[in-house]
Amino acid sequence: MPITGGYTLNHGDRYAGMVVDAQINNSVSKLNKSGGTVPWGVFVARDGDDGFTTVGAGADATDIIGVLRRELNRAQVDGATGGAPENRDASVLTTGTIYVHTTGAVNQGDPVHVIPGGADAGKATATATNNVAIAGAKFIETTTGAGIAAVSLVIGG
Repeated sequence: MPITGGYTLNHGDRYAGMVVDAQINNSVSKLNKSGGTVPWGVFVARDGDDGFTTVGAGADATDIIGVLRRELNRAQVDGATGGAPENRDASVLTTGTIYVHTTGAVNQGDPVHVIPGGADAGKATATATNNVAIAGAKFIETTTGAGIAAVSLVIGG
């Protein structure tokens, strides 16, 4: 039976957690041990040898292992937070270019800082105050406000 209805695909310009281009990149598979769904496109912290969790208050750069990579093979309920479900595996990008959630305007070449704890945990910012600097990460585009921005990073997972 042929499909006769309104079946469409939505292809936006960018999505949080989407790899920016075809540059060489590396991802590691980790288990979500955060206790909830973690949104695509946020930095995550190590939780044991095989897991990740949200970036909590008091985290430092050695805790952060990469950015949660968007996966198209996961069904998402309408209106739900798109991300890695609790107690499920997900891909964490450790090297490459990826779109991340930001809390404000950024400039191309700015160093990347990650917000530890709170409602914006794991989001990127150019502001250093009270945030975690990520060596080997920089913004590769300029934005005018909060939203999604491209980042180049080499963390090592």
